Amino acid sequence: MSGYTASVIADRGVLDEGIDFIQKPFSAEELTAKVWEVLAAGK
Repeated sequence: MSGYTASVIADRGVLDEGIDFIQKPFSAEELTAKVWEVLAAGK
């Protein structure tokens, strides 16, 4: 997770491909959805 956008992080070469990312701030619902997304992908 980060306070920066995914594109800013990727542009700086910090976010590797295949890494799951959630941008702060996020709600409990957004976090839950991201966790289910990652689990469903089998990561």
